[in-house]
Amino acid sequence: MLLTIQIVNYNSRENLEACLRSIEENVSGQGSIQVVVINNDREKLDIFSGGVKPDIIEKNENIGFGKAHNLGLGTARGKYILFLNPDTKIFPSAVEKLASIFPADEKIGIVGPVHIGGEGAAEEECFGTRKTPLSTIGAKISRAGKQPAAEEIFETDWVSGGAMMIRKDLFSELGGFDENYFMYFEDVDLCLRAKKKGWKVAVHPKAKIFHKSGQSFSDSREKKRYYYNSQDYYIKKNFGPFWAWFVKILRLPYYIKNIWLSR
Repeated sequence: MLLTIQIVNYNSRENLEACLRSIEENVSGQGSIQVVVINNDREKLDIFSGGVKPDIIEKNENIGFGKAHNLGLGTARGKYILFLNPDTKIFPSAVEKLASIFPADEKIGIVGPVHIGGEGAAEEECFGTRKTPLSTIGAKISRAGKQPAAEEIFETDWVSGGAMMIRKDLFSELGGFDENYFMYFEDVDLCLRAKKKGWKVAVHPKAKIFHKSGQSFSDSREKKRYYYNSQDYYIKKNFGPFWAWFVKILRLPYYIKNIWLSR
């Protein structure tokens, strides 16, 4: 088994089916692909039609993004794992391009594709430079995630967990995602820990996926609350309590607007 594709489902049944169809249509060598769906919905997933028959892990509760993917590790049989959001679709040959990076460079541990949004443009927040206390509250100060003009594989500090391929041995060595993050920042944290151990994180700009973002949560305040909680934990963990406190103070007007005043 060369590759395991892991998908965490929450409130995304229709998107999940479209995602699975894209895997069936656009990923070659189906016999060497294992698909695992971790279901965080209360409603049980029934059998899917089509050629892709995923292994389904039923949780029947929303345990969060990282914790669900960590649970999938026990089922994964691939040499590499592709974490994939259910609101994504695979472009032709994208998976093969990502997987080809690892044997070409033994120091690359994590690789991500370019995300294409609903208007056909590349999304800026699918990779970037290291997130620091100041950059997390700035208005994208460095614009580090902007799509580069070059088409060659390049190194970065982090790639989005919405479409991230990693060596399975490395994921296991790192202890998986930090489960203190419910959602948001767990991907940035994972990449940071990998780089601290000497691994490279890369982007393959010719590997592309379609991303229909923001489909799982209809409550924007709930999403923002998860985001801010994860941001606080990330900063405290990696930069210390002073910086966590400092960012909270500077961020307070945005917090009031997005959590207390939004409907």
